[in-house]
Amino acid sequence: MRYLPLLLAFALASAGAAPRDDKTQAVYNYLLGIWGKQTLAGQADLTWRDSVDMAERVYHDTGKYPALMGYDFMNYYDTTEGDGHHQTEEAIAWAARGGLVSFHWHWRMENGKFYTKETPYRLPVADYRKIDEAIDRIAVELKRLQAANVPVLWRPLHEAAGGWFWWGTSREGHIALWRHMHERLTQTHQLRNLIWVWNGQDPSWYPGDDVVDLTGYDVYENNYAEAWRKTAQHGKPVALSETSHIPDLVDGQRWLWFMVWNDGAGPEGVTSPDNFWTGEYHNTNAHKRKIYGDPNVITLDRLPKF
Repeated sequence: MRYLPLLLAFALASAGAAPRDDKTQAVYNYLLGIWGKQTLAGQADLTWRDSVDMAERVYHDTGKYPALMGYDFMNYYDTTEGDGHHQTEEAIAWAARGGLVSFHWHWRMENGKFYTKETPYRLPVADYRKIDEAIDRIAVELKRLQAANVPVLWRPLHEAAGGWFWWGTSREGHIALWRHMHERLTQTHQLRNLIWVWNGQDPSWYPGDDVVDLTGYDVYENNYAEAWRKTAQHGKPVALSETSHIPDLVDGQRWLWFMVWNDGAGPEGVTSPDNFWTGEYHNTNAHKRKIYGDPNVITLDRLPKF
């Protein structure tokens, strides 16, 4: 399957995961229309160091800005101020420049941890009260984004089948939690600015067409073809939702977008395995310029006004 025929794409648009406001629907229609033909350039923000501007680092190396920036609600588990508590503001500012916005959520529970080995929290659960308290905190931020007219490519519960996060401790629990979150955000909180991106890494963990708009796969090894086969079988557009290396964008694996993961604590210009963009450990500067200069790769300057 190289891409969805245009008529099928727009049929999917009318039968998506949830009601959408006009701007979010326009973004979704646009994504369906480019899938299989063009790819959005994406870059993950550095959540824990607000002073680092990953979009500027991309521009420094390529002369272009990404079309899509990825943000994280990781540090919104309490009201403490500090690094990582300004992701909503940064996303609103990026959208004001004409960019698209994605959010994922390293969901801290109990002791402020999210890795399975570091927290006692497990799925499935019978009592959703703690779950709902956390979802409601994030709903506040998503409502701020909605009020600012910012559509969000919403990618919660990512990499679940890997098992390293507490939301991946049960397949049945993951599916139930996804569907519960979908209901709470779209019905209880009446959010209309979300495009739901499922990134569970295993087809058997898929929660259902009625609660998923787009699919994604995270690749940090050279297994792009395998990832494509696993994700494309759902019949939804497929994104490379996290990656270390940007693969050559062959027609048979035309990702809807790629999202290079963020740098570590190192400064700009340092070649290090912890810097996923900066330096040449994961992507040479020549490769970055090649990808960002590809006429079928959409950068910020090539995005339409929604």
